[in-house]
Order: sequence, then structure tokens, then C-alpha cells
Amino acid sequence: MSDASLDIRKRKLATLLAARVVPVLRYGDAATAAYAAEVAIAAGCTTLELTWTIPGVVDLVRALRDKHGETLLLGLGTVLEERQAHDALVAGVDFLVSPAVLPELVPLAHAAGALCLPGAFTPTEVLRARQAGADVVKVFPAETGGPGHLAALKSVFPDTVFCPTGGVTAQNMGAYFKAGAGLVGIGGNLYDKAAFEARDTAALVAQIQRTRGAAHG
Repeated sequence: MSDASLDIRKRKLATLLAARVVPVLRYGDAATAAYAAEVAIAAGCTTLELTWTIPGVVDLVRALRDKHGETLLLGLGTVLEERQAHDALVAGVDFLVSPAVLPELVPLAHAAGALCLPGAFTPTEVLRARQAGADVVKVFPAETGGPGHLAALKSVFPDTVFCPTGGVTAQNMGAYFKAGAGLVGIGGNLYDKAAFEARDTAALVAQIQRTRGAAHG
């Protein structure tokens, strides 16, 4: 691994950690996901995770990259195989996220100067993710064990950066941070459902800004 690639990854990891809250966008069509992305960006989010389940997500990655350039740290989640990882990296993502430990994704990401965030839940899975060279370990599904589960993992792996995702909300994220989370992933809970349905952009932006403020408080 070249020093240049390592430096790029270090900068990306610093940006990811500084974000504290990563919007995880999982929608049934690209237009809705694009709207959610622009709302988050308008609210000051510098980091986004799209999911492979969005139809045409690779094209959406390219569109966001073309529009926002390097000001946006862009990730792709629900990556389950090498082909998906390859397509995502070619499209220009900065980090790959998987719900499970797939060791083969780590060298692919690192070779492209990207980060890899495998998902883990048990101590054995966390250890496998660490051994594979994970930059961050995504604790998924977070709500199954809650902050107590994260705290137990952090006590055994104190030098691991954890990102709980799945059931994290603006109301409970403080407990996850206290338990040792370096950052959190928040999905649909980041957006008020009624405001989102009405496309009330101003209300949504204000809501996300409040959540981000609380995360940095």
C-alpha cells in the first residue's frame, strides 16, 4: 500500500469521524434518494451513505460526485460481493459499507484509496473485521443489543472505531456516543416522515441541523 493511498484514507477517516452522524439513505427509487441526499447536504452534512438497494444507485453516486465534487464524502452500503464493491469504487465512492464481515472487500477499498466499514455484531465478528483491516466496524443491527451491547464490545476492543447503525435516532444517539461510538449511522429516522412526504425541505433541513448540533454538543 502506497504512502499516498494511506494518507488519502487517513484524511477520509478524519472527515468521517468529524461528521459524527452519517445519513444512511435507503429508498425505493433514485429520485427520492437524490432528494434526501440534497436535503442532508443543505443541512450541512459532509458525509452520506447510499445503499445498494436503491435502483440505479451507481448512476446516483456519479451524479452526486459530479455535482458536489470532493466536498462530499460518499459511501455505498449493503455491499455484499466484490462485483458491487468494484462498481461502487469505479463510480467514485469514498467508503464501502457491508452488513457483514467480507474480508475480501478491504483490500479492494484500500487499493482505491477508500475506506471499508464491515458490519459486525459479536466479539468474534469484530475480531474478524479488525484482522481484515477494517477502518471502522459497523455495529449492525445496533438496536438489537442497544448501547449496552456496544459498551461491552468497546470494553474489549477499546481501540476500535465503532459506528452503530440500525435503529439509531436523534433521541437515543447520545447513549450510543456515551457507550463508545465514534460516529453513528441514522437512516429514515433522520427525516420526519410527514415533512418528507410533503417535501417540506425547510423543516427537514432544520431537523437535521438540530440532530447534527446535538451530536456535536
